[in-house]
Amino acid sequence: MSEEFEFYIKADMKKYEGKYVAIIGSKVVASGTNAKHVLEEANKKNPGKKPTLVKVPTEETMVLVFAWK
Repeated sequence: MSEEFEFYIKADMKKYEGKYVAIIGSKVVASGTNAKHVLEEANKKNPGKKPTLVKVPTEETMVLVFAWK
């Protein structure tokens, strides 16, 4: 499991509901409603680092994560 994914599942993301977030390490480096713009902003602020882009679900959304082995 990546550091970014572990941060995402443990962090309080309520203020980002319905938005895209770019995560590097254990920090949200950019957020917004347009995935392309969020990724561009994250890359601009953190050259050479690869952000993880996630859409934070709203409270009504159910997210299922399956681990295939």
